[in-house]
Amino acid sequence: MSLITVSGDPLLTRAQCLMIGHNAKGRTELGTLETQLLNRYPAAFASYTRLCKQQRLQSGALWTWRDSQPTLLFAIVRASSVGATRIRYVQSIVMKLARDYRMEGIKSLAIAPLGNAMEWPEVKSVVTYWLRESKLPIIIYETYLPGVQAEENI
Repeated sequence: MSLITVSGDPLLTRAQCLMIGHNAKGRTELGTLETQLLNRYPAAFASYTRLCKQQRLQSGALWTWRDSQPTLLFAIVRASSVGATRIRYVQSIVMKLARDYRMEGIKSLAIAPLGNAMEWPEVKSVVTYWLRESKLPIIIYETYLPGVQAEENI
């Protein structure tokens, strides 16, 4: 359907789901967006961390927290909090998402930057490549601007 790129605060999205990048160790990074997410959804991060410590989540997987609005999709794109975002993990996640979004009941998706500023251009190109033909309305947040509502048009 549509894949648009915006700048703004993904926490203010009107999309049904918000996909965020995370690591397989369950350690929360200390960026501004991550801190806001942790403060707003502490139960989601506690559950995610517990599952990671039990080694029930692996890199390249997508974990869903449905008890929030928007639904949080944890994209496990790094093996550890100090590691780099791996393109193969991103590919695995977005390929599964492109294939299974209907089965998962996903109607619209916002994607926060899945890597750091240096990694994001390459990661974004992979996300765009695999999801551009999807009929799912997708909003890719290019730049995080706290408190700014993006024009999503979904």
